[in-house]
Amino acid sequence: MNIHELILEVQGLLGRTQRSAQSPEERELFRVAMAALMFISETGTVHSFEDYLQFRKEAPPYAVASFKTREDADAWLRQHSEPPHGAFVLIADEYHIVMHVREMNHRQLFPHPILEGYLEQIQQVAPPAAIPSFENREEAEAWLEEKTEPRQGVLMSIAGQPHIALHHRHLARYSIHPIPNRGPTAQGEERGLD
Repeated sequence: MNIHELILEVQGLLGRTQRSAQSPEERELFRVAMAALMFISETGTVHSFEDYLQFRKEAPPYAVASFKTREDADAWLRQHSEPPHGAFVLIADEYHIVMHVREMNHRQLFPHPILEGYLEQIQQVAPPAAIPSFENREEAEAWLEEKTEPRQGVLMSIAGQPHIALHHRHLARYSIHPIPNRGPTAQGEERGLD
C-alpha cells in the first residue's frame, strides 16, 4: 500500500469511527485528525510524512533544521516567514523548540529535553559493546562523514567519554551527544543500533 492509499484508508477509518463517536467533542477530535491528513496531502508534504512514518521508529526526535550557532538559529527564526511553532531545531547538536505567537509575531527558541528520553531508550536497547574511540569531536565527525551508508545510533568514545551519533536523514547529517557512562567497553569496533 503506497502512502496515498494509506492516507485514504486512515481517513476512511476516522470517518467511520467519527460517526459512532459518543459526544460532539469526540466528533470534533476525529474531524481535526482527518483535517490533519488532508493538510498533509494538500500542502504537498505527503512524501515528507511518508519518510517520517518510515524512519520514526529508529530515528531520533525530528528536527526541522540544524545550526552550528545560536546566532545562526536566531537569524533563521527572524527571517522565517512562518516559523514552525512547536517544531524542534538543533543548535550545536542540542534540541530547541520553536515558539511562535503569530498574533504578536513573537519568536523564540528554547532548549528542550526531548532527547533525554530517547537516550534512555537507546541505553536500554544497546548492550555494551566495543566502540570506536576518538581523541576529539572533529575526529569523530570526520569518521562519520566517511561512512557511505548512514548508521543510526553509533556508539563511540570521544576523549574517553561515551557518546552517540544520531543520523538525521532529512538533514543529511549526524548530531553527536554525550551519554551517561555505561561501564567499561573494549575499543576499536563500530557499534550501531540498526
